[in-house]
Amino acid sequence: MMENKKKDFRIEEDLKVVGMHCATCVTTVSKSISSVKGVSNVNVNLATGQVKVEVENAKLKDIVEAVRKAGYDVLTQKITLKVSINPEEVDILRSKLESFNGVIKAIVNVNGLVYLEINPVTTNAEKIRDNLEKEGYKVSEIKGEREIPEIVAAKKEFNSYLRSLIIAIIFSSITIVFQYTDIVFLSLIFSIPVQFYSGLKFHSGAIRALKNKTSNMDTLVSLASNVAWFYSLYSVFTHGQVFFDAASLLITFVLIGKTIEAYLKARSANSIVGLLSIKANVLKNGKEEKVNSSELKVGDIVVVRSGEIIPADGVVDEGEGEVNESIFTGEITPSKKSKGSPVIGGTILLNGKLNIYVTRSGDNTYISQVIQSLRESQNVKFPIQKIVDKVSSIFVPVIIGISLLTFLIWRYVIGFPLYMSILFSVAVLAAACPCPLGLATPMAVLTTVNKLAKKGIIVRNGDSLEKIEKAKIIIFDKTGTLTEGKFTVTKYQGSEETIRLASSLESYSSHPIAKAISSLYRDKHKVEGFNDFPGEGVYGRVDGKEIIVGKREFVLKNCEGNADGDILICVNGKVEGSIWVEDKIRDDAKEVISKLKDMEKEIYIATGDPSSSAEEAGKELGVKVYKGLSPEDKVDIVKELRKRGVTVFIGDGVNDAEAIKEADIGIAISSGTEIAKYAGDIIIPSINSLLTVFRYGKRAVSKIKQNLIWAFAYNSVLVSIAAGVLYPIYLPPEYAALAMSMDSVSVVLWSMIR
Repeated sequence: MMENKKKDFRIEEDLKVVGMHCATCVTTVSKSISSVKGVSNVNVNLATGQVKVEVENAKLKDIVEAVRKAGYDVLTQKITLKVSINPEEVDILRSKLESFNGVIKAIVNVNGLVYLEINPVTTNAEKIRDNLEKEGYKVSEIKGEREIPEIVAAKKEFNSYLRSLIIAIIFSSITIVFQYTDIVFLSLIFSIPVQFYSGLKFHSGAIRALKNKTSNMDTLVSLASNVAWFYSLYSVFTHGQVFFDAASLLITFVLIGKTIEAYLKARSANSIVGLLSIKANVLKNGKEEKVNSSELKVGDIVVVRSGEIIPADGVVDEGEGEVNESIFTGEITPSKKSKGSPVIGGTILLNGKLNIYVTRSGDNTYISQVIQSLRESQNVKFPIQKIVDKVSSIFVPVIIGISLLTFLIWRYVIGFPLYMSILFSVAVLAAACPCPLGLATPMAVLTTVNKLAKKGIIVRNGDSLEKIEKAKIIIFDKTGTLTEGKFTVTKYQGSEETIRLASSLESYSSHPIAKAISSLYRDKHKVEGFNDFPGEGVYGRVDGKEIIVGKREFVLKNCEGNADGDILICVNGKVEGSIWVEDKIRDDAKEVISKLKDMEKEIYIATGDPSSSAEEAGKELGVKVYKGLSPEDKVDIVKELRKRGVTVFIGDGVNDAEAIKEADIGIAISSGTEIAKYAGDIIIPSINSLLTVFRYGKRAVSKIKQNLIWAFAYNSVLVSIAAGVLYPIYLPPEYAALAMSMDSVSVVLWSMIR
């Protein structure tokens, strides 16, 4: 399999950087880009925001990421294309696209849907389409906010195969009738539409592969049908044996399989995506009007009745009802909704009637964020796929070699007639197909992430499904993960005035412990100069006094005196109060930890909570606890534990972002709807969902292995029978083609089955 690599020469890329406003910004952006390997020169223009970058083999994606990590952004454009390819060509196309100037990122799925992030300063959809068409690809652009790419592409692919199949069935039937009544000339005439219209997609695909110095399924189908058809044409003039029926049925049977496959893939892909294209009843001037959910705007009022899907995120303006929110929470228990209750698009109103005020529309809705995550999660390659890629790269040449060898043995060793030897040879070509090898991984990942999404679990990185089965070490944040995240003050020491000062200062912090301390008194003092030290404590001036409230170690470093307690209060440089807090363990935490231990996982707690309740939680759950940690400390612990095996960190996707990124698999627990702001390879609604992730990760890996074993075994057995190993039991070319097409169908079906 040929890979497209950038040539070793210097090119210039123009970028539009957003967010620069001073000379320091210019220096920062310049340094961040220069740090990327392969960048030879950077020129930043503050006035225009233009950045000229000279690169030698550097990836544009790395340059853009460097700018974004520095706190700035790059002007980009997202486009969606539909490219006619076979599953085994996905990696070739992705590599080719990312080698084009101006392409930042390419996501390609097995249906030929291509999601591109490009630099609009240097390229556009037309340039990319022209480049692909020059290399033999058939390309169309999907435009418009109302069009859902997956649905548009699925319909196009299915309808295209269906049209070709209908023509093939009609003319193949007529061809068979004339061939079996010995009217050879008419069988030739009626086989032409099948061979050169219905089979055109295979012939053009074979030519494209040849142009790109590679080979694919189209190569085998085209070669098999053309050998059979053109030999029959030759036989018409030499009065030999013809098999126009075999050539026509070969294409027809392959199309039957491809049409079924297209239908099944569309069903699988659209199970979640279809929620973007539901109808909504909008109230306009007191009357209901049906529109597509993609047309809704913030401020619209939509009417939802019992049994209908809620079309957008919003707030109940009027009415009452029960909503199934399993796609968001993972829980099957309905949630009661009334005036003022928030609702999520994609959930189902089980009973009642609601008038909903739309608060988010378009790409900002929860379901749109989920779908974007699902698209990115499919852009994955498991380690086992590297072996498959090597096999796929030689698959077609090997099959052609076997086909030629089959012909030579039957014709010159065994001494069979020419036409029979050709039939055996053509049957080998028709029986083999690399498509199932290309479908094995993406279909298993696609069906798994869709099933998880329906349970409120969002997989953002498909690689994590393979890694999680190998996970040995599980690290939990405590607060809000294993515990309820609602701290209560159990006791305190110090004067009432000291505690009031601490309560006033903590009212400026959003930390769960701060909220507990803040709730001690309603009346607050004036706070000035508030400063938050994440994972340590807070500082500020309250009524003119300098106050520090925080972890014992943090306060003792900055103040005189000593005291016991989970949290200390420092007034004007002296320790003057102590507070003890507790946070209850979640009811389901013990069960989850117990089951993880049964799976022989090492469990740890890494928490910023310095209180004694952290140690008590560890004792109650029977796990080792690291307490009083800063975000940096958590990262260090993850690094250390990673040396002993594949590590998972589970915590808050915002406050634990760095530790989650450092782990082999980062899992964020969040009940919020702003998916994009959370770090993590996987986002789960509750700790209970963790066991589901492990179960489905194992399912994905098992499905991939089963698909690959089936694909290899099926091809091996079918090719052997087609070559005549079991003669007089053998497969004519047309039936070999039918059996071959069912191989891909079976892989898709098996991926969909639980």
